[in-house]
Amino acid sequence: MKKITALLLCLVLCLSSVAILAACDSGSEPNKDTVESATNAPEGDGTEAPTQQAPETDPETEPETDPAESEAEEETSDPNAEYDPETHVVISSAEELMAFNKAVNEDMEYFDDMTVVFTADIDMTGYEWIPLDGECLFGVTFEGNGHTISNLQFATYEPEQGTSADRMGSGFVGVANQDMTFQNLTIDTASVVAYERAVGCFVGVQTGGYIWFENCYVKNFTADGWMDYSNQDRENDGHPISFRLAGFVGHNMAGQLGFQNCHVENVKLSGFHNLAAFVGYGSVTLDAYAFEECSVKNLECTFSYCMSDSYTIDQEKKYVSVFFNAADWVDNIDLCVELGNTFEGVSYYDWTDDNAEYTPSDFRSWDGIVEDPAA
Repeated sequence: MKKITALLLCLVLCLSSVAILAACDSGSEPNKDTVESATNAPEGDGTEAPTQQAPETDPETEPETDPAESEAEEETSDPNAEYDPETHVVISSAEELMAFNKAVNEDMEYFDDMTVVFTADIDMTGYEWIPLDGECLFGVTFEGNGHTISNLQFATYEPEQGTSADRMGSGFVGVANQDMTFQNLTIDTASVVAYERAVGCFVGVQTGGYIWFENCYVKNFTADGWMDYSNQDRENDGHPISFRLAGFVGHNMAGQLGFQNCHVENVKLSGFHNLAAFVGYGSVTLDAYAFEECSVKNLECTFSYCMSDSYTIDQEKKYVSVFFNAADWVDNIDLCVELGNTFEGVSYYDWTDDNAEYTPSDFRSWDGIVEDPAA
């Protein structure tokens, strides 16, 4: 009897242990093999995973867009928004450039210390350019941003009788008498017929101030200065001829000039005398040290000063040069080259002698002919 009672007690203890273990297993992680078999179930069993849909949004509860924020985004996308109209004039088309011309020349609006910034290439085909009056451009900077003004046709007209020489200039700016800067700007394909005017593609006449040129180009420029020195009778289609023509500045009467990384290419000039690539005639303040890393390529200068009994081809002063003509008439070509400036393809033609051709070596030094290092 005692043995049976002991066996029953052992059986109860075993059943209790099994129940406890079963309860613990129900709260443990699923069997790994079971998970893998469920994950790798074969396709095509006809069951599809339920598609989750985004909860619908009540339009009345959606946040409204602030109109001010939209306008701010539009202003940010405007490429001209970065320029303050109080300090900048933005030019992006020929129409805007002509509007600026009118504001200066007709309305006499002053743009002191402002920056005229170009944001696009400008094609001036079909427009006639009246040179800007520098009186309204004190301290102005023309920032080209690497853009080009092309097909620039300068107006052809004679100065009124009695006009002083310091007002007779033709160029992008006719007369500059105050500080001015040109940078990162190219003028390509421009032309002018000049009667009794100093001509420069950028500035016709400088009468004061400091003009600085940096990273600027003049390409394919033609200045046709009246050549017939003997025919100044206006009733017989005669005109006073032009003096002092160049690619950049025609006549530096006063003030200072500086050029850094500026270039003249494919330029043809004709006039009485004082013809050169950068400055037709310079005041006593201009010397070779005004030019740094500049170049001249393919320059043709046709002169007619031998029509006058006062000038001959064999006299000491030749009145034509490569980079500029100096007021002291001292040869400057060698020094310009020594300072890192270059030239090639420069020719001169005597209009009075069947366009007899000369090279810079013929007009190098008035103390004697100097061998042309570029020859």
